[in-house]
Amino acid sequence: MSSAGLLTLDVEDWHHANFHQLEGREGEFRGLADEKRYPIERNIDLWIETLASYGAKSTCFVLGEFAKNHPAAVLALQRQGHEIACHGMTHDLIYRMTQPQFREYLKAAIGALGELTGRPPIGFRAPSWSVGARTPWFCDELERAGIRYDSSEFPIKTPLYGVADGSLKPYRSGKLIRIPVTVLPFAGARIPFSSGCFFRLAPKVLIRVGLKRALAAGLPPMVVLHPRELDPDHPRLPIRGWESWVHYARLDTTLPKLHMVLKMMNWDSISNRLGQIEHSLGNF
Repeated sequence: MSSAGLLTLDVEDWHHANFHQLEGREGEFRGLADEKRYPIERNIDLWIETLASYGAKSTCFVLGEFAKNHPAAVLALQRQGHEIACHGMTHDLIYRMTQPQFREYLKAAIGALGELTGRPPIGFRAPSWSVGARTPWFCDELERAGIRYDSSEFPIKTPLYGVADGSLKPYRSGKLIRIPVTVLPFAGARIPFSSGCFFRLAPKVLIRVGLKRALAAGLPPMVVLHPRELDPDHPRLPIRGWESWVHYARLDTTLPKLHMVLKMMNWDSISNRLGQIEHSLGNF
C-alpha cells in the first residue's frame, strides 16, 4: 500500500442521528430542520476549501435524502474530485429493515445519486454502522445492486453499534470488498480514535499514533467525519445525558485535528485507492 490515507465524510444534515431518545420523532425533527434553516451547504464548502489547500481528496457517503434537498452541494463535491458514494436513502437503521425493504431502500438511494451525478455510486456505508449479525443478507444485496465496496463495519462493540470481533483489515465478502473503520489495537483491546465522536474525544497524540500504526501495518488508515462537526455552533437536537455528550462533545477540536491529519500524509478517496486495496488483500 502507498502512504495515502482514506478520508471520508458522511454527508447528512445536522439533525440526522439515531439515538434512543429520538426514536419515533422523525417527523418532528424534519419540521425542526425546516424551522432552523441551518445552511449545511457552508460546511460542505468548508470541507472542499480545507481539503483543496492540502491537495486532498475524499469519499463522501451521501444520503439520497440529502442529495434531493441539497443537489448543488453534492455536485460541488463531485466537481472538486471527491467521490460520491452511498449512505442510504434516509438515515434509518438497516438492522430494522427486512431484506426486501433494504433492497428497495438501496435501489432508491443509488437511483437518486446516479440521477444527480450521472454516475451510480460504487461504495456504501450504513447509517450509524447499523449492520451485523442481524443483517446476514446485507453484503449479498450490495453486490446484487452493483456496489463494489462497503465501509459499514465498526470493529468494536459500543452501546449504539459495532461488531466486537470485526475485522481490522480489508477483506472480501463474495465479490464485495469490505473496508473497516481504523481502530488502534493495544494490549488485547481495540481503541477507537478515527471517526466522529471518537475523533473529537481522542487526544491528538492518540490520533497520530493510531494513523501511523495502521500505515506501519500496511493498512489504509481511514478518518470519518460529518459536515455538522465542522461547525461547533450548528443547531442542537433535544437530547440529554450521555447521548448529548457523545453527539456534541469537543466540536471545537474537529477542524484543528483535521488540519493535523491532513499535514501527516496524503489523503485520497476510496475509489482512487480501491485497486491497490484489492491487490493487497492477499497480503493481509
